Amino acid sequence: MRLSYIPTFAAVCRWGTFSRAAEKLHISQPAVSKAIKELEQDCGVALFERQHSTISLTPEGRKLWEGCQRWLKESEELEKLGTSLKTGRQILRIGVVPMCGNTIFPQLHQQFLARHPHYQIRTVEDTASVLYGLLDRQELDLILCVTNHLPLAPYHCKVIKKSRLELFVARTHPLARKKILSFQDLAGVPLVLFPDTFGQTRYIRRLFAQAQTEPQVLHQTSQVFTILSYIRSGAAAGFLPEEFARTEKELAAVPLEGVPAASINLVWLQDTRTHPGIGEFVRECE
Repeated sequence: MRLSYIPTFAAVCRWGTFSRAAEKLHISQPAVSKAIKELEQDCGVALFERQHSTISLTPEGRKLWEGCQRWLKESEELEKLGTSLKTGRQILRIGVVPMCGNTIFPQLHQQFLARHPHYQIRTVEDTASVLYGLLDRQELDLILCVTNHLPLAPYHCKVIKKSRLELFVARTHPLARKKILSFQDLAGVPLVLFPDTFGQTRYIRRLFAQAQTEPQVLHQTSQVFTILSYIRSGAAAGFLPEEFARTEKELAAVPLEGVPAASINLVWLQDTRTHPGIGEFVRECE
């Protein structure tokens, strides 16, 4: 079995589709398909069941995936050790949801490295559900996310600050002068949202449902830059944390009725005594 195909196999297992794996690996989908086909030939068994547009692991594929996870974890530990020996710097792996990646995390990142130059930070940006999965598999040391409900044991958690979701519009937008808005007020207003895989979007849809109205979704994107572009142009309104009001001076931020402040928090699993970098980063955020 050619071990060079294992990262591609692992990516398909993690992300659930060949196309998503190709996107994460920055290669073409045909390249992913070819690697999986040749890996199956090496193993002499089918690793995935293919049904129309969906795939699932076969029993043999699940066994290989279990072994791969152990192998990948050990490989990463060796890589971390090699980097540490070569550079004298320890590695800290942090996952960040997009909203934190565009607001609070850049400052925390810079501040930590300035005071702890013996560390190297590796970052992953994705949805909270994906980051929790990586944390559970010990592929991340810490995650920075936003939630209305703090995680329970076995997770450890540190609330950094509270942040409120607001509606952002161009200053020429009819809603720009409103003091507060209900979700009934937003009926018929074109909106730009994150994809439905994002917790924030699912939360917003629940709030619309509670108000017995439907959001008028003009566009969905995973890119904060695209959301801001739609809002600036006046084509749509969008939901962003209140922190954006400090930097986006050409936009108006309107509070939302019945939307409580959420917690921006660090979450980790490992004992800080065995991984002191986690403890140092958490203390830096106090």
